Amino acid sequence: MRLDIEEAINVLQKLQKNMGSSSGTEPIRTAAIALHFIWGSGHLHNFEDCLACLGEDAPTTASPAFDTREQAEEWLQQPMEPHHAHRVAIAGRLYSVGYSLEHGVRFLIRVPDKTELDTPRQTSSPLLNEAIDALHRARRYVHAPTDMEFIDSALLALHFILENGQLLDFERFVGNFDSKASFSPLCSFATREQADTWLSAHPRPPHGAQVGIAGQRYSVGYSRDSGLRVLVRQPSLEELDG
Repeated sequence: MRLDIEEAINVLQKLQKNMGSSSGTEPIRTAAIALHFIWGSGHLHNFEDCLACLGEDAPTTASPAFDTREQAEEWLQQPMEPHHAHRVAIAGRLYSVGYSLEHGVRFLIRVPDKTELDTPRQTSSPLLNEAIDALHRARRYVHAPTDMEFIDSALLALHFILENGQLLDFERFVGNFDSKASFSPLCSFATREQADTWLSAHPRPPHGAQVGIAGQRYSVGYSRDSGLRVLVRQPSLEELDG
């Protein structure tokens, strides 16, 4: 399932405006930033696989099925096509099989059922807790089913970041959107063409690395289809505020 990130952020911006000057507006922005973080960190393909699993019944949709996590981890070692979506069931719960394009390893990502996603959860991160609560409050402003789907996508994005062990990286990423924070890119370029040439020639630029192009911020991400590195533009706070 492909996610239209720009449309998802447009919906979140609309909800932010409908919520007025309430305390939920900044956490809604955090949810929008989460989508850009997943994109820029090279895990959009893994997130889209999780999104496709949302609402599915583990015993009937996942093959194979295991009694324990250890059994599933052992199964991950067998050869399989990394660009294809894979899912497994562990003790009746659905997991998506993620693939790190940078490290060439697979890992398991637990997919919440719809009931879990519809229930506000508390995590170890106040940043995530505020965003989750704001998204649940935003539901009352939603009228179109497609808009509700984008709220579910944003909630799943926050769950994905936590389950994938990327919370600290995400908190740093959010900090980069502070307009008062200094921006220290790995490299800076006058044009996109120069940056693309550098990216093609660089032996191994780290995913998530910051790059400046004509005064705008970009990060190094990945393309699912090609497996190649790409430059993903980071929107400004003004853009996220709509």
